[in-house]
Amino acid sequence: MSLIKAYAHEKDRYFFDGELTYFLPFSSYSTETGSGKKTIQDIESIQIQGKQNHDVVSVPRKTLDFIQSYTLGETLSKIPGIQNSGYGPNSGAPVIRSLSGNRVRILENGVAVNDLSGISPDFSMDIQMDNVQTINIYKSSASVLYGGKAIGGAVDIETDYVARQLPSKKINLKALLEGGSNSGQRQAFSARGSIDKNWVWTIGGSNQKQEIVRIPGKSKDSRCYDPDLVGFNSILQSLCQLNVDSRNVLNTSLFPYISQFAIDHMEEYGLSQGDLYTFSPTYYNPADGKHYPNPKNDQYIPGQDPVKDRYRSEVNSIQDIVPTQDGLIPNSHSESNSFYIGTSYIGKSLYLGGTYQNSYSYFGVPGYALFKIPAHSHGKPQKQPEYLPININSLSHKAMFESAYTFSDFPIAGIQLNYMGVFSKNKELLDRYRANQFNVQQHNGRLEIAQQKMKFLTGTTGVEIQYRNMEGSGNQRYLPNTISREIGIFTMQHLNFNFLEFDLGYRNDHVQRRADEDKQYIRSRGLSGGQLSDRDFTLHQFHTAAQWNIFKKAYLKVQYNHSERAPEVNELYAGNNHFAIMTEENGDDKLDKETAKTWEIGGGMNLKNLRFSASWYHTLYKNYIYLAHTGISREIFLVKEWRSDDTEINGFEAEAGYKADLQRFGRWEIGGYYDLVKNISTADSSIRKWSDGDYMPNMPTSRFGFSLTGTVQKMSFNIALDHYMKQKYLGKNINPELPMPAFSLLNARISYEDDSLKMGSIEYYITGNNLLNTEARLQNSQLKFLSPLAGINISAGVKIKI
Repeated sequence: MSLIKAYAHEKDRYFFDGELTYFLPFSSYSTETGSGKKTIQDIESIQIQGKQNHDVVSVPRKTLDFIQSYTLGETLSKIPGIQNSGYGPNSGAPVIRSLSGNRVRILENGVAVNDLSGISPDFSMDIQMDNVQTINIYKSSASVLYGGKAIGGAVDIETDYVARQLPSKKINLKALLEGGSNSGQRQAFSARGSIDKNWVWTIGGSNQKQEIVRIPGKSKDSRCYDPDLVGFNSILQSLCQLNVDSRNVLNTSLFPYISQFAIDHMEEYGLSQGDLYTFSPTYYNPADGKHYPNPKNDQYIPGQDPVKDRYRSEVNSIQDIVPTQDGLIPNSHSESNSFYIGTSYIGKSLYLGGTYQNSYSYFGVPGYALFKIPAHSHGKPQKQPEYLPININSLSHKAMFESAYTFSDFPIAGIQLNYMGVFSKNKELLDRYRANQFNVQQHNGRLEIAQQKMKFLTGTTGVEIQYRNMEGSGNQRYLPNTISREIGIFTMQHLNFNFLEFDLGYRNDHVQRRADEDKQYIRSRGLSGGQLSDRDFTLHQFHTAAQWNIFKKAYLKVQYNHSERAPEVNELYAGNNHFAIMTEENGDDKLDKETAKTWEIGGGMNLKNLRFSASWYHTLYKNYIYLAHTGISREIFLVKEWRSDDTEINGFEAEAGYKADLQRFGRWEIGGYYDLVKNISTADSSIRKWSDGDYMPNMPTSRFGFSLTGTVQKMSFNIALDHYMKQKYLGKNINPELPMPAFSLLNARISYEDDSLKMGSIEYYITGNNLLNTEARLQNSQLKFLSPLAGINISAGVKIKI
């Protein structure tokens, strides 16, 4: 836990005597006593805490046991305002209020992880979910704390690799075994123990494997086979990965006559079939200079428009580039494993620890591409191209170090230093052949200094340094070698006058982007990163907020964020066919920094067993960077360019919950939520409106949901229903965007914990996902036409604690 989290609890001690619970989809049961608030641990919660001037949704381990999925995006998609990017069943990043990728910072224990999903969505994040203890989510901008890449929020994942306190016993052991009908099988273990009075060791590992993901119907959307939709829509053909044989033919029924002259001189003058039909009742014979009547066309249909109806669309065939099988997501295999070992010294005022972690993953993406783009045939017969499945292979070595020291009778309350070094190989494969590879060397360091609490004032000041060297290889590279350097200095201050609280924070960042065009890198014919110029950015981040606490039963809060983000290396320097997204991706090295100005107003109340909260937010983006259509295609690839325009984001979220203690029938809580977000173009740009429309395409749709959580003696119950509505705010992909059908997801979990064992406890559980076996396609997924979410899954497992 960082000092930001540890010392910010001072802010929460007045408001609701601790933590305001987010009730949806799961929430805690708590009771008031004369001596204060006692939290019943039977039902653990998703909680919102004012952690150092930012509202943070905290998801504890027990809640993760219910909502945990293979990807981080799917895991967090049960939380209002957060959805899953859904790049197939094995890759998914969090989408916070319509923002993701390079706008949502992913952290591990307060330090940025090796996240390439913003560069290519088929990469997964280097997070082992079985070792996660808590996930803290910043749904508004967290750029003051974590820099420009947190302009749309941040997700801080607290893991247990580094021991921060002495174990309760000489040796502690945890183990997990799980198998599912549609989720494969996984195993995990972790152990820690004491070496002597102050030294602790940790060790652990995990393994996961799944052969295929089952679905209730076809993998592709049924509209992929509608000739009226895909017949002449090359973009939709690409999104559906189809070969379509279509053509426009002359509408012969439009013409009332057949040219006798064309009949007589067809071969002599080399006339075509189109020359046979005419609107003229006569024809001119140059031999005698006279006009003669043309024969009537028996196929003629009067009343047709001579311009609009001149040609008739004809779709002869629609075929998948690779045949699919009903009931299965193609190429949906996955396997991963990880191992870690570490040690910590824990003293009275000092702790320091280090860990080494190794992780490996290999999984498929439900899409296909060509290993080599065929040359132009110039009309000659060509061999049918062979499309190969897209696979991802990643190997990561990670070194983590943490240290903290607390002071007494000193202006500084504590100081903490975190470091993470990552050395990884990330391959994009076509079948088993390497198409593109990123070798990443990343170093991140973070220093935080917490002030001693004054009468009204608490705060934290820090510095953060990041370095990333990314080298590419492979015959389908779309990025040159790049180096990124970032340094940021920040401070966050909090004033607490009990009924009134004020926040103030500022951060200054300096960001460098560098590109090296080596001889092996071949650029496309498009913009392709321009001159690959060196870029330097200075960023200013600002946060302020005010909160009125009303008799410990309610609150009103208003906050403002000014955030800036430097373009990422792909937005600046990309310049080749990016087969994973079936796009020729072109960066622009002249792009300016993004600027976001956000107002958010929220409030909530706590009336004994009933609680409610709601928030409204409004963001104005200047130079919002997006991958835009050009209207050009080369071979099978759509040509796109990174551009920037002004954008406006509006949204609303509301939650409510009611808890009840039914004595011997257990403790229960019911909750509900609703969320809405709109991403609107405000740029006066005819090009953007032509290519992408008034709304940004592929945006999350509105949702509402209900949940029921309870404990009866040693048994726990969780049920959640989430309904995704049909998208109303549609953009364009040159052609109008198609809305995905509405759908509902029903999930449940039942567990029994036997804690009567002398050595520890055993928990048995059964989990059901998508129990309605619904065909569910995320509106914001780039692969929504190729792959729905997984079908029904029933899994059973056992957890052992010794």
